[in-house]
Amino acid sequence: MHIAFDIHAVLRQLPVRIESAVAYSDRLLLGTATGALLMYRVVEPTKDRALSISLMETKKAFARKAIEHLDVIKEAGVLVCLADGMVTLYDLHSLGGATPLSNTKGANLVATHTAVDHIDGIPTLVSKLAIHAKRKLVVLEWRDAEFYKTLEYTAAERITAMQFASASILVLSTAREFLTLQLSQNQWDDLFPADTASLRTVAAGSLTAAAISGNFARGGGPESMPSPQPAQVPASIGGGGMWGSWGIGLSGTSTEVKTIIARMPGEKLLLCHENIGVFINSVGKLCRQEYSDPTQFSRAPTGISFTSSYVIAISGDHSGTEAAGAASGSANRQSTQKSNVEVRNIGTQALVQQLYLADEAPTLVFNGAGGKQVWAVGRHTVWRLMPAPIQQQVEDVLAAGQYDEALSLVARSDSILESEKEELTIKIRWLRARWLFKEQAKYEEALSELTDLGATPTEAIALCPERIAGELADETSDAGTDDETDRGSDGDHPKQQPEPVDSATGSKRGKLKPKQVMWKEALYAIMRYLTEHRRWLQRAAADGKRELEYVVRVLDESIDGEDSDDTSDIRRLQQARLARSDDDSLPHVRLQRLRFALEHMEIPVAAMSQVVDTTLLKVYLECSPGLLGPLLRVKNHCDVEQSESLLIEHRRFSELVDLYHGKGLYRKALQLLQSRGMSVDGGTLRGTYPTVRYLLRLPADQFELIL
Repeated sequence: MHIAFDIHAVLRQLPVRIESAVAYSDRLLLGTATGALLMYRVVEPTKDRALSISLMETKKAFARKAIEHLDVIKEAGVLVCLADGMVTLYDLHSLGGATPLSNTKGANLVATHTAVDHIDGIPTLVSKLAIHAKRKLVVLEWRDAEFYKTLEYTAAERITAMQFASASILVLSTAREFLTLQLSQNQWDDLFPADTASLRTVAAGSLTAAAISGNFARGGGPESMPSPQPAQVPASIGGGGMWGSWGIGLSGTSTEVKTIIARMPGEKLLLCHENIGVFINSVGKLCRQEYSDPTQFSRAPTGISFTSSYVIAISGDHSGTEAAGAASGSANRQSTQKSNVEVRNIGTQALVQQLYLADEAPTLVFNGAGGKQVWAVGRHTVWRLMPAPIQQQVEDVLAAGQYDEALSLVARSDSILESEKEELTIKIRWLRARWLFKEQAKYEEALSELTDLGATPTEAIALCPERIAGELADETSDAGTDDETDRGSDGDHPKQQPEPVDSATGSKRGKLKPKQVMWKEALYAIMRYLTEHRRWLQRAAADGKRELEYVVRVLDESIDGEDSDDTSDIRRLQQARLARSDDDSLPHVRLQRLRFALEHMEIPVAAMSQVVDTTLLKVYLECSPGLLGPLLRVKNHCDVEQSESLLIEHRRFSELVDLYHGKGLYRKALQLLQSRGMSVDGGTLRGTYPTVRYLLRLPADQFELIL
């Protein structure tokens, strides 16, 4: 886990109870239990000033009773207010011009949606407001900020939660199940039961055909849907539809648990019951490719919001020991035992941070400024969750060895320029490949990643021990011996300690314990990698290519190389938290752990072939000596001096003869045959027959050697 947000209590001990809130532009509106509306101005922090919030106006008689819900349709200039069981619309700029909607008596839910739609081929800004009143849905529509029409739909059951999946589809929940309503056709479709067991089953993929594919089974996509008429035919959604035969959690305490349908980035929704949630897309289908498992929170959320990178859930549960640390203006309090705010990575679903709001339990969480602001509200307190600089967050997860988390952060962050995301992603993938090889013993995966990145083979060779990599070896490369004392009882695998597990999800988290590199297995992977690359080089040479383009890692001289150890990294990050910049969109992201550059270079085929073949010879000597002959008896690019020394050291004289012969060093081959033939320990080269047999192999232009 790492620090994603710092807590700032911006309003404390308000004399009135807060029932609702909404943020837009530089405004924060609070609806109270007395019906008063409080308008605040929010001044974002800069290098020279802290975040500030000031009361601009109080409208004491804004509503006759408690303001239960506030929402804003900024594009239409409308403030939506739910109070006393009725929705009233106000002019957003003046907060006047009240327009009560008499057909919304008994309202309890509100949802809004704005998007650009192509109507008759013309791009049109369409805003919609959905209101649930008793067993009726009222949908209002604006086009290009002008009110267009109102439609009504009838539901057979009481709706407990709803949200727009797209301009034409509403996703809703009853006490028993999740549903979709296609507005253009007044067509209701069942998704799956609204209970924890069913959400787990759906996320596991057991209900794909039965539950999810039915969304557009009758009538095709939104483009083919006919326009509805104001008078709607009541839908028949009672009895559970296709789920009538299912006995999973359709009774019991389901009505006692709050079901949440929360909007997420990228036109997605998070459907949550108790502490289990699943993601669906804009047409009501499960996001299986992105999320293979359900999202599992530590406890049942009472509210959910998001940023571009995170899901933020609040709860009223304060169980656990007391959190350490006194309350202070911008102090961050984090505890895994006592928390009421939970932050998870929206891509990996991993638990990132748990926060404790000590003043009182939060009742609302919402975002503003397109997800860039996160607010939490209690009965008498308002908090702002300020994001840590993205540079700091990426550094933290890299330091913990959480490379998938780092990749997700970079990909989803709206604080990094798009022009820099690709470079950062490639660098992180580069480090991840090295980490997979050296610390996780996933050799094939690591080498495949380096291949995909276009890395030069020297990058893979550098991961080997010095006796293989030579001067290319990393400083951190070990001797590469498989010490029996480090093995398990079977002598084949290193002893492993259990990896840390997320208590909420059961998934592995944190910095994984490095695994001992099993060099025999690693070298077999390197051997396969180099053999395949050798074939690629041979094809390039056959095609007449003299150079090939590779990605080469070089030290970035523009970044100070001092204080590169972990302690200095932590000290530098602590200083960054104290001197937060007002602009997290870093045009030049400088990460200490990415203190290198990746450059595209043209490298001669002959030079790379020599490196590959010579290293392959070293690997064969280690784990497959029988393959030395096939390598040396054909055309190869092995470095003669290195290969000669190694073959003599390992007493592979027959292969040394093959090396000399392949390189045209016939005299040296005959001299070696002569000396080994006369030696007592000459082995297979002892005697005259090996020399005679070799003489028969000599080319015709070497006849003088026989004389």
